[in-house]
Amino acid sequence: MPTPISHAAVGFAIATWTQPRMPTRRVGIVAAACAALPDIDAIGWPLHIPDMSLFGHRAITHSLTFAVVVAVAATLVCFRGTQWTPRWARIALVLGLALVSHACLDALSTYSVGVEFFAPFSRERFRFLWTPLGPPGGGVLGQLAQEAVFILLPAVLVGWLGIKARRAAAGPPATTATAC
Repeated sequence: MPTPISHAAVGFAIATWTQPRMPTRRVGIVAAACAALPDIDAIGWPLHIPDMSLFGHRAITHSLTFAVVVAVAATLVCFRGTQWTPRWARIALVLGLALVSHACLDALSTYSVGVEFFAPFSRERFRFLWTPLGPPGGGVLGQLAQEAVFILLPAVLVGWLGIKARRAAAGPPATTATAC
């Protein structure tokens, strides 16, 4: 089961590759937060909300509908001002991709009963055919090792490569010439 840290790393990596130039710190942080946000449904455990409920684990907060609504809302709340207006659509898309990445990563897991990608319109739950985040045979350490290999390290590498690519595309930093 991916942890919020891995989800956030994937959200940040998405931000590094989906901006035409270096993403601002704000875009990266909000994308990382959006990628971890769907696990807010964990509040249902102490409230005894069953997993099969629309408000249970991996249900409505992991859906495409939730991703669209939250991406638009987060864009409007976090990116106010004229400097952001021309980029609203692109930023909303980045945040939406970060939110959808969460459900996709969870669908790589054999933990729980699957993900309701199409809630509230369909209550069917899905898993991907390939589930490398399999049964927790190695306990917590085994799960963390699987997560590191399949999610966290690749996300950090992809994010780092995205930053390097954007810096290379921007060219060398401007320097001022001094007279000798």
